[in-house]
Amino acid sequence: VALAAMPAHASSLPQMDPTWYANQLFWLAISFGILYVFVARFVSPAIAQVLKVRAAAIDDAILEAERAKSAAESSRGDAASASLSARATAAEMMAKMQAENAAEASAAIAKLDHELERRASQATAVLDDAVKKARAGMSDAVQSLAESMTTRLLDSKPVEGAPALKLVAKR
Repeated sequence: VALAAMPAHASSLPQMDPTWYANQLFWLAISFGILYVFVARFVSPAIAQVLKVRAAAIDDAILEAERAKSAAESSRGDAASASLSARATAAEMMAKMQAENAAEASAAIAKLDHELERRASQATAVLDDAVKKARAGMSDAVQSLAESMTTRLLDSKPVEGAPALKLVAKR
């Protein structure tokens, strides 16, 4: 009854009905505000911390490379071998950091995979239980319906002492 009073375009796309624009804009502002606060309070600081740690690690690697270079120049030794040594150290540090980050990411993914598997198995168990309960309920309902239909078709009550009909549901 309420749908009949609405314009034709509103019944197929209610979000395009101009009477709801103010409500939609209000909830959009509320949702955006909550999302903004969440990102500003939790996500941005975490990202900034990671970037700060990475910048410090890179600065440390650069400082160590510069120290190695200055030591090589001050000793007037072989500048090429000192430069290669500094680059190798920096590359080793970067490789070590990348390996650590990859290991942490792999552990986090494995943990998430395990949690998803656990939740999926729980959902499967709940679904199987619901199917068993539905099948049990269907068997009783089918038997009751069969007795009722038999009684109506025969237009008489079942004969006393006669065995009751037993229907077995296929599984």
